[in-house]
Amino acid sequence: MLTIHADSWFDGSELRHRPVTVVIDGPVITAMHDGRVAVPSSATLHVGFLCPGLVESHAHLFLDGHEFDTAKRQAYMEAGYDAFLATGRRNLERLRASGVTLVRDCGDKWGINHALRAETAGSALPVVRSAGVAVRRKGRYGSFFAEEVVDAVTAAACVRTRGDSDDVKIVLTGIIDFAAAAVKGGPQFNLDELNAMTVAAKELGKPTVAHCSGREGIDLAVQAGIGSIEHGFFLDSVLLDRMAAGGTAWTPTWIPVAWVRDHPEACGVGPDGVAGLGRILDQHRANLGEAHRRGVTILAGSDAGSLGVRHGDGLHDDLAAYADAGLPLAAVLASATSAPRRAWGVDGGIIGVGRPADLAAFAASPVAGLSRLRQAVATVRGETVWQPASPYSLAAA
Repeated sequence: MLTIHADSWFDGSELRHRPVTVVIDGPVITAMHDGRVAVPSSATLHVGFLCPGLVESHAHLFLDGHEFDTAKRQAYMEAGYDAFLATGRRNLERLRASGVTLVRDCGDKWGINHALRAETAGSALPVVRSAGVAVRRKGRYGSFFAEEVVDAVTAAACVRTRGDSDDVKIVLTGIIDFAAAAVKGGPQFNLDELNAMTVAAKELGKPTVAHCSGREGIDLAVQAGIGSIEHGFFLDSVLLDRMAAGGTAWTPTWIPVAWVRDHPEACGVGPDGVAGLGRILDQHRANLGEAHRRGVTILAGSDAGSLGVRHGDGLHDDLAAYADAGLPLAAVLASATSAPRRAWGVDGGIIGVGRPADLAAFAASPVAGLSRLRQAVATVRGETVWQPASPYSLAAA
């Protein structure tokens, strides 16, 4: 049995500015008490702030966001399976230190995400939700994480091989032209092709996610019933309303574009590109606020592993951007706890009796600043507690 005393907490929907005692027996929370209540024969953890375990909704675990040298990053792509797996293991440790207990890997063509999912099952490391290998149009963007298809028949057939994936990822659009502040090229698939893939995914019982930016591509994704839009630059109010009405979630991945704006020399981006990046991010910030006001489900995901996006730090940078866009603190926290679990049909994300004990603990409340969440003092899954070297430790009650 494990007892946690927290000075304040977030239950998955509301911030609670009062002490609480959470009692865990086996995999679930079995009791909760106002204030600090001693529980005999129980190990006890004292923390400043408690919340459901954090979720990183968009990451590429085999990529090292800590490497900023573009030449070294390119050379790394030839390093091979064992090197990629070792990087993924390190990144899971970084995520755990940041309070993450669940991460969705959004694709790699080597199967590192599946391997890490199997390797970490039942461990104290974050649970890996794996999209496996994504699907893209032949010759279009996505070579490092997607399989090529040429039409509706081959696309649907490809999706039907994804029974071992937790999500089916579709690469619907290309990358962004920063200077033009627009998506390069049109959508990779038409509506018939996209419908063929979403129908095949439904047959497997798999949620769909789409790498997608630009009004044309996002319009197709919403029409086809895609579960979540990844990136989603250049949204507008009409699309946001349709997303809210249809239950289409949005993972904004703010940080990769913001990093390029702040470090243009690392990517060879000139003054026109920097100006375009400013316009893109101003619109993205406005759309974040509108998405919240219009009831779109926002999933916190940083695209960790991309250039400049460190695993763990990237998620917290994204959360800071949501707050800067005007989202209330409770909504920011929900985007990284209860919202993704609810969107994926995963149990947890709520602190309550009978709920899974999947928790993250911190030294102080984020009310004093979101930076307080950058370093966890513990993650808890059932009665298993992971702690870094810190003054916080388990004690006998």
